[in-house]
Amino acid sequence: MANRTAVRQRGMSVIGLLLLLVVIGFVALIAMKVIPMYVQYFSIKSTIESVRKEPQLAQMTPQDIQAAIQKRFDIGYVENIRANQLRIRNDRNGRVIDLVYQEERPLFYGLYVLLKVNESLPLNP
Repeated sequence: MANRTAVRQRGMSVIGLLLLLVVIGFVALIAMKVIPMYVQYFSIKSTIESVRKEPQLAQMTPQDIQAAIQKRFDIGYVENIRANQLRIRNDRNGRVIDLVYQEERPLFYGLYVLLKVNESLPLNP
């Protein structure tokens, strides 16, 4: 017998590469649907935070607060919730905004991604 040295192959096969590309594509698809939902959510929270820092907030009525929030929603392209859907109530620690909404986006073939938000944000500075 001839003296053969065992050569070990290293690297990825074509099938392994294709599987890796499928996984990367699937993760990218989910990220393209989920990331805008979270960007919109954080935009809503930052809008409420900016209204919360206004000096005349204590004198504003709930309708005035909603109008100020809606102006900022219009500037920030917030489309999945309107300011009049926010409930402003008095709590023992001051005013509170109840942020309750859900956003649903199609992923593919009848599969959807759903973001449900149910938070109470204090308006006291």
